Amino acid sequence: MTQAGERPYQAIEDYALLSNCHGCALVARDGSIDWACLKRFDAAPAFSRLLDRQRGGWFSIRPEGDFETERLYLAHTNILQTTFTAATGVLTIHDFMLAPREGKAMPSLVRIVAATAGEVPVEVSYRPLAGFAERFGELRLSPDRIEGEGLVCIARDLPRGFAPEDGRAVCRFSLKAGEEVAFALFPEGSEIAWPCPPRALMDMAREAWTNWSTDAAYHGPMRDELLRSALTLKALTYAPSGAIVAAATTSLPEEIGGIRNWDYRFCWIRDACLSFYVLKKFGMVDEAEAFFGFMMSLAEREGGGLKPLYAIEGEDDLTEREIAHFEGWRASRPVRHGNEAAEQHQSDAYGQVLDLLYLYERLGGTLDDKARDQAIALADFSAAHWHETDAGLWEPRKPEEHYLHAAIMNWVALDRAIRMFGEREDWCRERDRIVERVNGEAVHADGFYPQYIGSDDVDAALLIAPIVGFPVDEAVFERTVDRIIAELGRGHLVYRYLNDDGLPGHEGTFLICAFWLVDALLWLGREEEARTRFEALRALQNDVGLFAEEIAEEGHFLGNFPQAFSHLAFIHSALLLDLYAHGGREAMRGTYADRTLRETAQRRAPAIG
Repeated sequence: MTQAGERPYQAIEDYALLSNCHGCALVARDGSIDWACLKRFDAAPAFSRLLDRQRGGWFSIRPEGDFETERLYLAHTNILQTTFTAATGVLTIHDFMLAPREGKAMPSLVRIVAATAGEVPVEVSYRPLAGFAERFGELRLSPDRIEGEGLVCIARDLPRGFAPEDGRAVCRFSLKAGEEVAFALFPEGSEIAWPCPPRALMDMAREAWTNWSTDAAYHGPMRDELLRSALTLKALTYAPSGAIVAAATTSLPEEIGGIRNWDYRFCWIRDACLSFYVLKKFGMVDEAEAFFGFMMSLAEREGGGLKPLYAIEGEDDLTEREIAHFEGWRASRPVRHGNEAAEQHQSDAYGQVLDLLYLYERLGGTLDDKARDQAIALADFSAAHWHETDAGLWEPRKPEEHYLHAAIMNWVALDRAIRMFGEREDWCRERDRIVERVNGEAVHADGFYPQYIGSDDVDAALLIAPIVGFPVDEAVFERTVDRIIAELGRGHLVYRYLNDDGLPGHEGTFLICAFWLVDALLWLGREEEARTRFEALRALQNDVGLFAEEIAEEGHFLGNFPQAFSHLAFIHSALLLDLYAHGGREAMRGTYADRTLRETAQRRAPAIG
């Protein structure tokens, strides 16, 4: 068996996501779970070989010897099927997670291993690690059970028991066609027993996912691909609070060997609002209910303001620390736990929240008095503070500036408040002042919208300006788009910016920006160009339909994975292309809510209630 340190780091695109909407895991193509935070997304990991191939933990199941791999998710679910074709037969693993149930002990993760042809020798290697501990703890083994490091692994129908080997639990056996074994993970201290046969557990997981998938409002030729992205967003949603994490991982680098490695297992208000917007447009309208309560409680707590991100139960202490003894993926240090961006001021969040509330009302939802009061407080805060500097949505580690994206999103906050609650003198005055500033003093001497007032650089974030309904100067906006293509574009890929951000090193192209460019081109009526770019981006999904945060110019994935931003942008651009085909450029006008209510032959308008 290959020693842990001899196995090279796997490419980010070689992983698939498992989730139970509480925690998650990443499974590599070779059958190894190299990352798992089982209790909740931002918990300390139980398996962490993703970030250190020698010190991190893993749970590997694979055929002995050489093999080829094919993977897919079972239709309309997040149940992963991996098929290994070996010299002597075919082995299939079904991996899935189960949500906790009151009054019934449920495993958090299940692996069902079956031979479907011939006879296949199998090797199982199990070595958890308690969080980011500096050394492995003791494992207690019995023939079908492993205890230690906060976990219990139990096996069913195992032909041969576990044995210790180099500090890990190992089991080797052969399966003939029609034979199968199963493994389940439970938290230590819980009731440990199979609640029902493994296949019955898989049927429960399948039913939960497929029931959710039936609400999709789009039934066009890309339905399965878009549903995969919607299922990924659902998989990144923390069910108890409604919060959605930006990604399932921490510290996957934006540059191999670099320091731009961040913890994304938290809820960015911006990301969550955009995610729930596209889920609603896709027909999944129920998910936002819990999130509204989560978000409104935060706004009340913050006195009308909002921090850019929170932990998934609303905690705001995300103190950033380095895991100095971990090597990092492909020697990309440091590995980080926590994110100090929580202490930044990013004022675009107010626009995102009010835009989502406006969409909610337009779809037939009703805000209660508390939600209305909090929404009004957010608009008041925006009116009072929009003209101040902020950190910007990209979180550079440098002094604050007057970012145009922030001004535009504050305009959105005031515009949506006016639409929902009526005209108020200060809201109307400040909304108009923002337009005057963005289309006046902020415009660069060369006739484009710069990143911030006084800057000579472009920023891909400004591609969203007309999509949110901001009254851009069309000539200035088109020059901005062309300048972004010329300066930030690399073929169909797009960097978010290339000017100094206060950090050493570089980063990959940013996928959401490439999709934003598709949207902007459609708004300008440049349909053929938009479709060509979209098809090139669509081809970047990995074999199970997942996107990372960034793409290197050479084509490999970078950054945390899978990334909510990338998946929501893929759905949004696809639905805009469908809308453009139905109604042309005129159908692109207005707000997110306006476009959501415009039906096509392939998509019905969603409704609440």
